[in-house]
This record gives sequence, structure tokens and C-alpha cells, in this order.
Amino acid sequence: MPATATLTAGQIAFLDDLHYAIVGTLNANGTIQQTVVWYLVEDHHLRFGIGGNSTKARNLQRNPTITVTVAAGVRYLSIRGTAVLEPPDLDLRRRLVIRYRGPEHVEEWLARRPDAPRLSVRVLIEQVYGQQVA
Repeated sequence: MPATATLTAGQIAFLDDLHYAIVGTLNANGTIQQTVVWYLVEDHHLRFGIGGNSTKARNLQRNPTITVTVAAGVRYLSIRGTAVLEPPDLDLRRRLVIRYRGPEHVEEWLARRPDAPRLSVRVLIEQVYGQQVA
């Protein structure tokens, strides 16, 4: 397992603000696939959910290398790490909906595509760099 980096208090505070993340994975042909995702910080890891049959899922099953960039104006953090694919986590999905849409939208959001295969992703952070985030 790769060595992990610990986020600073300032980095966690920045990531805890409401931003979207751009996730980069490697396609089979070596090109980069990027997607905007909802995320949260948990125990010095980034976590988010993905479709179980998505391009991200296929890419991460083949190669767990991942990048995540969170930007707010001139401030940003870029994270390089290893993605660990985990079983679907309904609690994670609930917390993400509350964070990004509000508690009043949880049941409506979870009712969308209830049978769609899902996975949870935990990013083991190996390197963090950015601008104007201590």
C-alpha cells in the first residue's frame, strides 16, 4: 500500500468548504478521463460515490491511480493518490446529498435509480499541493 500524506488543518478547512472536485483517472489508452464529483473529507481521506459501471469505475479497477483537484478562485488543492474501491455506502450517499443539496432532498435523491450499481471511493492521499491553502 502506498505511503499516505496527512492533510493539514488548513487543507481540511478548505476542503470542508462547499466545493466540487475534479477527479482524474486513466483510460485504457493512456488518456485522462475527468469528472466533477461531490466529495467529503473523512479521516484524512477524500470519499465520494461513483456508478459501478461507470468509466471511472472501470478505470480505477484497472489502475487505482487518481488525481483530485478542488478549486475556489485562485485557491486550489491538487491531490494525487490511490483509490480504494469499496462497496456502496448508503450513509456516505446521504451525507453527500445533505452537504450538496440539503437534508430536505435526501429521500428524493436516494430514490433516483435505486437499482443502479454503485461503489464508494476512498482516496489514499500520497501528495498534496496547491496555492493559497496552508
